Amino acid sequence: MKPLNQPERRTRLWQFVLLYLLALAIPLGASYYLFSNRSIADENARLKKELDRTHQEQGRLLVQFDTLTRHLQRIDATDQQLRSETNPIVLGKLTTNNQDYLNAIAVGLNQLRLDSTQMQIPAHRRLTRDILRDFDLFRSNRTTMDALRQELVKRGEAAQGTERLSEQLNQARQQIIMLQASLSRTPAAPSGGGGGAPAPAPPSVSAALRQQIALLQDQVAFANADCLRQRALEKKSRSKERKQLLQASRTAFIQILQAPATEDLKQSVEKTLEPINVELGRAPRFFGLL
Repeated sequence: MKPLNQPERRTRLWQFVLLYLLALAIPLGASYYLFSNRSIADENARLKKELDRTHQEQGRLLVQFDTLTRHLQRIDATDQQLRSETNPIVLGKLTTNNQDYLNAIAVGLNQLRLDSTQMQIPAHRRLTRDILRDFDLFRSNRTTMDALRQELVKRGEAAQGTERLSEQLNQARQQIIMLQASLSRTPAAPSGGGGGAPAPAPPSVSAALRQQIALLQDQVAFANADCLRQRALEKKSRSKERKQLLQASRTAFIQILQAPATEDLKQSVEKTLEPINVELGRAPRFFGLL
């Protein structure tokens, strides 16, 4: 027995089949398009490659930053030891260690600068530029600190040298006074019946005493001139006070060269005058005196 609405049922069945096929074709077509399109696969491969490169550059940067940080920590520890150390040998060793650390930092910065030219990630290049700028500022400050520290050491040595020269000057003055008093005293000549006129000192003894007095006077003058030179070295370079003190020291040394007591003293004065003449802009020698 056939249903009465068979044509309608057949029509509805075909409509359902067409709608089902249409609904199934849309996701199948989209899937086929997605899986058959190579651009998405290429984009995924590019993103994966960029991620690997990012991890690689970050790892290299971390190693370099850790190395620089360790050098900074060692420099800080060495600076703390330098502030409390008084032994010159230990101070020299600590200064050498600090210089080695600074050289290692310079090598690390050069390597970091070279690596930054090959980095592909913009954020890493910006970070590297910032680090390089900060470390350049740090190295500039360290150079200033080392120069000030060396100047402080020089001033301390100059003060000690001035004190030593002052002691030698006082001793030389005392010797001059004793020799002048000894030279002024003449031994009394023996006589049979009473006191006679004092006999003069032998010429050889008198000449030796005068030579020694002249040498001591030149040494005193040399000490005074060298004190002026030491005071000049404590002043700032190219300052008016430094130039005036050097000029006064040069004048005092030239006065000694007019009639030096010994040849060794003359050579010492000429050797001391050479850097003074160079700094004052004069010729090292002039008629054997200047």
